[in-house]
Amino acid sequence: MSETISDEVLGQVRTWAAAGVDLNGIQKRLQAECGLHLTYMDVRFLLLDHGIEIASSVEPTKKEEKEAPKPDSPLQDELNSAAGGGRVKVELDDLQLPGTLLSGKAEFPGGAKGSWQIDQLGRFGWSQLTGKPSPEEMQDFQTALTQLLSRA
Repeated sequence: MSETISDEVLGQVRTWAAAGVDLNGIQKRLQAECGLHLTYMDVRFLLLDHGIEIASSVEPTKKEEKEAPKPDSPLQDELNSAAGGGRVKVELDDLQLPGTLLSGKAEFPGGAKGSWQIDQLGRFGWSQLTGKPSPEEMQDFQTALTQLLSRA
């Protein structure tokens, strides 16, 4: 996918990201201004592949800086601290499920657990989900999955 993206378009995406435009906004602008029809996940992977980060308009507080994971700390240790730290445990399957691009498992501090997958079209789905994760747990899951995929 990234082979079809010109340097000019990448420069435009970098400009939008530097201005703080979110993934959805970048996706819409690529379609409207460049005629590129990419899925949300394609845009996410495009940014990851090219090391493009979306600028945050809010400066992190001292507490948030302390809580941010250190780049050299083992990600799996942070994600597996569900019992003690109340974090979501997210794992990537060694062998991906048939028909999926990525798959894995998640365990939530509230007791819910299940298998997740992303198909070739970038669609996300759950299977064998037992229990109902809270909105906060789902947000933690999304953050943990993003961290896991950015280091995979």
